[in-house]
Amino acid sequence: MVADQLYKNDLLEIEQHTEDDSISLRFRGKSILREPAEFLMPLLIKSLSVAGNESKRLVLDFRELSYMNSSTLTPLIKILERARAGRTALTTLYLKDLKWQEISFSALDIFQTQDLRIEIRGV
Repeated sequence: MVADQLYKNDLLEIEQHTEDDSISLRFRGKSILREPAEFLMPLLIKSLSVAGNESKRLVLDFRELSYMNSSTLTPLIKILERARAGRTALTTLYLKDLKWQEISFSALDIFQTQDLRIEIRGV
């Protein structure tokens, strides 16, 4: 599958894929930015807005991310808060067998809604 868009910053790559029912952002490489919000927030806000306007689910796929510093969690928390306050469906995917991903992403379970409009899923 060919990406619609490719965003790069240092060792982090994000591929955007648009499907009939979803917009996926696939994170690859390492997120080691000191201020990751400067790069991530405009992309996440735009993607959430487009997904909402087109009645699509936004999928944040971290399964191919090999490392993420703790600073990267802040923009993720902010976009989950926005999604929860709005109407757009959002799924976060991570590898539960990777210990660092399980620790980081399972803490985001507090944003999951009962109807799974906001879903945090370890696969």
